[in-house]
Amino acid sequence: MRLATLRSPDVTVHWSDADASGSAFCLDVRDCLAEMALCQSPEWVVAAVDSALRLHKITMREWLEIVAELPGGLGTLLAEADILSESITESVTRFRLHRIGIIPRLQVKIRGVGRVDMLIGTRLVIEVDGYAYHADPERFEADRRRDARLSALGYRVLRFSYKQVMHHWSEVRAAIIAAMDRGDHN
Repeated sequence: MRLATLRSPDVTVHWSDADASGSAFCLDVRDCLAEMALCQSPEWVVAAVDSALRLHKITMREWLEIVAELPGGLGTLLAEADILSESITESVTRFRLHRIGIIPRLQVKIRGVGRVDMLIGTRLVIEVDGYAYHADPERFEADRRRDARLSALGYRVLRFSYKQVMHHWSEVRAAIIAAMDRGDHN
């Protein structure tokens, strides 16, 4: 299908000069992320950069070079990429928490439990997972056992789904803030 005739809110067409390889139809990761930074929401850009970092498609130094060329405060906003985010849901959650002044630590190892997605303070664990991950009954049960071990060790666990993070963020935010207001993170 010719892109000129494609009418979809999910597709943004960018035209540019040929890249170094001589192809006008394919951008390298750096150029793609630079284009994305100018036309997508910052949280989606950060999620894409997190993924590119994790997959070693770009280095943080390369990303910061791109960020330095971006207009105004956009560069500062997008500099928050983190190689430790392991999913889009984690990246978006972290980005949104940063916007409200909450800076979680990522992929923290807890003795007797393993890694948790995020830790706020010393005791508030945030786990975010998509449905596909928990569609497996064994994974579902394993996570409940982990939550029980964390609770026995004095941690408070808040577990959120992709759908909650993406479509019901106000509820997620309220739950995290309420937990912090109670001191669950200390």
